[in-house]
Amino acid sequence: MVRCPKCGAIVPDGHRRTARCGRCHEALGKCRYCEHYDFRIADCVSTARRSDDRVLDADEALNCLEFSSVLVGRGAAIAGRGTTPRRLWVLAAAVVLGAAAAAGVMRSLEPPAETQGASLRVAVDVPETVIQDEGLTISVIVANEGKAEARGVRVILAGRSVAGLICQYVTPEECFLDASPKSVAAALGDLPSGEMRQVSFQFLTTRAGDLKLAAHVTGANLETPKKLPIECQVLP
Repeated sequence: MVRCPKCGAIVPDGHRRTARCGRCHEALGKCRYCEHYDFRIADCVSTARRSDDRVLDADEALNCLEFSSVLVGRGAAIAGRGTTPRRLWVLAAAVVLGAAAAAGVMRSLEPPAETQGASLRVAVDVPETVIQDEGLTISVIVANEGKAEARGVRVILAGRSVAGLICQYVTPEECFLDASPKSVAAALGDLPSGEMRQVSFQFLTTRAGDLKLAAHVTGANLETPKKLPIECQVLP
């Protein structure tokens, strides 16, 4: 069982080399989704392949007998997770925020601004560098420091660099909304006064170079969305 990296749909037999997503028809047996494909050399490293047999296109589904999906473990983990109580998520986010701030890894921190009684403080945790085949995790922490509840809070990652990313999963899994070549969105729901929540996006990077995105945090009763820059260097 895997989650389609294009649209986020759960595909029960997505680990098969001939599988396709039932929602967007994405081929899930592409070389880029195989554990034997090495993005650093843009080729297959399976010992079963001939030395002169190269993979010319990572997006090609070769129906290879050596195909082993990199998505299957993460998909199964998502499907098996239950809903974590709200208080535990708040506590976990608070610990992450405090530890990240102490370590100096919080890349962006926007001060709160009162809007119709809801005041959000938003932070982004992202590594400065990442290797392509190690994946990339971007975490967004949102705290409501106002007196009123922030309703319908959403987190959207957007920018040109999204085209070079494949969204593998979102934590918590129930927050995932949708993914496209232009953006990835998650819903935090209603955020009561004094509460904090975190959502993490796990990506597979497909292009080396400077990664530039923006995290947009919106709410039904917020006049202006919060926007924070996200920068990271992807090493080949």
